[in-house]
Amino acid sequence: MKINKLHDFFEINFKHAKGKQFINFLKLCFKYHSRLFADNFFKENFSSFENFVKFIKKFKHNIFYVTIGKSNKFAAFIYLYEPKLNPFGQDCKVTFCVSRPYWGFGSYAIAKKGLKFLFEKLKVRKLSAEIIGETTLAKGLLEKLGFKCEAMLENECFKDGEFKNLYIFSKFNPAYRAE
Repeated sequence: MKINKLHDFFEINFKHAKGKQFINFLKLCFKYHSRLFADNFFKENFSSFENFVKFIKKFKHNIFYVTIGKSNKFAAFIYLYEPKLNPFGQDCKVTFCVSRPYWGFGSYAIAKKGLKFLFEKLKVRKLSAEIIGETTLAKGLLEKLGFKCEAMLENECFKDGEFKNLYIFSKFNPAYRAE
């Protein structure tokens, strides 16, 4: 799959995933699971088809299918988890899972429009994102999008046979700025 036209990135759509779209989600999760999730999360939710079905039933309203261009080509998923309601809205963690052909500039364009969608349409107050290890590209993308590093938990995660730091980034919806 190639990016044919730059203007495709001005037409990015978000909708709740349904039916066959969950299969694309599962394929992407399997392909990039070591980058997206902690090992125990993947084992608990994706180790069998039955566990995957349970996961989808539980979180189907928190998974958004992202398409680009007039042809509605699949480009990414946005997955919201650990939602916390408060008097001002909802705070949650987010994972952007971008398909390989759209890494680089596409990741930024999709994530930027994704933030706008989450803040304006879903009225999310605060988004948090976690990065395991020294993934400088992911950190750079989050910083470029306006996320701030709230904490670094030293040797918090065990991944790929070693302990790694966990970085927690967050961004507040500009509409909820404290006065």
